[in-house]
Amino acid sequence: MEDLSAPLAVLYGLLFTLVGPIKAIPTFHALTAGVEAKARTQLAFKASVLGALGIAVAAFMGLALVSKYGVSKEALGTAAGLVLAIVGIMPLIGLDLKGAGPKATPDAMSLAFPILLPPYAFGLILLFGLYLPTTEGRFGIILVGAVIMAMNAVAMILAGPFMKHVGMTPLRMFGAVFGILQLGLGVQMMFWGISTAFQGAA
Repeated sequence: MEDLSAPLAVLYGLLFTLVGPIKAIPTFHALTAGVEAKARTQLAFKASVLGALGIAVAAFMGLALVSKYGVSKEALGTAAGLVLAIVGIMPLIGLDLKGAGPKATPDAMSLAFPILLPPYAFGLILLFGLYLPTTEGRFGIILVGAVIMAMNAVAMILAGPFMKHVGMTPLRMFGAVFGILQLGLGVQMMFWGISTAFQGAA
């Protein structure tokens, strides 16, 4: 985590892996089964716009809150890593955080938060914001987030045809790879945060 020579490129890669189209397609398709096409398109668009706005708020106001309460980047990285690791390991051991039973079609707000943007995504945004404290850096973070949300919007709109003609097999393959990466990233972030904090205290 301490080597961020191209932080926006790193952030893009992380967000694409963790909250990008590969995860958005099957989730959106399952949650909107039976919803007519126009309503699905509107829901996908509204949720993606709300997600982009959430990233913008985190990039500006969230960093102010972190500074106000004196949360260090090491503590923030450790917390985000812990959540990443927990969420990443659940499907790998056969547990489902979403629970069982029928689900009502979500509105745009509940689709955006926490489905498109779970808490650990905000943790990453805040962490990268500490590395990019300038106004230009924050706008860069917002741009990266907006690109990811735009990709998610397109993916969700096309989820029906994709699932019909391609199916779940490639998504399961990518999902398994991304799940391992998510778990590894979470563990790495925890190790980085704890070891860096101890080095600073020594």
